[in-house]
Amino acid sequence: MQSTARRVVVFGGTGYVGSAVAQALVRATTGVGAVYAGRTDAASASSSALASSTTSSSDPTIEIVCASRSGRAPAWAAESDWAKRVTWTRCDALNAQNCEEVTLGATAVVTSIGALPFPWVSAERIVEANGDTNIVPGRAAMKNGVKRLVVVGATIPPLVPGLGAYARGKANVEDFARDEFAEAESKRSAIVLKPAAVSGTRKLDGGFSVPLSVFMDPARFTMQCVGSASLMEHAPVPLENLANAAARAALDEAYGDVGFTVISNKALIEDFKP
Repeated sequence: MQSTARRVVVFGGTGYVGSAVAQALVRATTGVGAVYAGRTDAASASSSALASSTTSSSDPTIEIVCASRSGRAPAWAAESDWAKRVTWTRCDALNAQNCEEVTLGATAVVTSIGALPFPWVSAERIVEANGDTNIVPGRAAMKNGVKRLVVVGATIPPLVPGLGAYARGKANVEDFARDEFAEAESKRSAIVLKPAAVSGTRKLDGGFSVPLSVFMDPARFTMQCVGSASLMEHAPVPLENLANAAARAALDEAYGDVGFTVISNKALIEDFKP
C-alpha cells in the first residue's frame, strides 16, 4: 500500500466500528495482513473497484490515534498487540477546542461515532449523537489544515419506523463532508462510507460478546443469491470489510485530492473483502 498519511486520528475508536478501523489501520501500517479496497465515486453508477493492493512493508512512521471520552483502550482489547500500537487520548467530540487539540498535526481523520435510536432517547439527542459528534471533529480538522476526512455514514433501509432522527444525523454529516469539507482548491478530500447493518461480533467489557454475524451473514448470503443490486445496498456488510475500507480511504494515495467520494454498501461488500 502506498501511504501518504502520517498521523491518523479515529474518533469513536473504542466503539464497535471504530475499534475495528483502528485494527485495520494497524494491519495496514505494520504489514500484518492485507487491506483490499475499491473506490466508488458519488457521481458514478458503478461500484467496481478502482484499485486493489496489499500492504507489503511496515511503516512505523504512521501514528494511529484513537480519541474517545475514556481516553483508553476498551477493557477487552487492553492487552492486545494492536491496542498497544495505538495512541489513546481523551476527547469530547462535541467540544471544538478538544477536537482541535487532538487533530493538530493529523493528515487524516476518521469519524465513526454513532448511537442507536432507542425509543427512550429523544430525537434531538439521536441527531446530535450521530451528526454533531462527527461534524465537530470534522470542522476542527478543517481548521487545522487536515486534507482528508473519512466518515462512517449509513445506508438507511426504507419503510423502517423509528429511524428518522438517526437518518437526519447521518445525513447532516454527509452534507458537511460534501458541502464544507471537500474542496478541490484546498485539496481536501472527504470519503463517506455508507454501510447498512454491520455484521460482526460486538465485544463488551466483562468478557461478553454479541455475535451479530450469526443472523446477519445468512441474510447477506440470501440477498446475494437473489442477485438484486438494490437488495445488496441494504445487505449486512462484514465489519472487517468496512474497517478495511476506512483504513484504505485514510491511507492510500488513490483517495487524495478526489474531492467528495461515496463508497456504497454494495461496494463495501464486494470490493473490500479481507
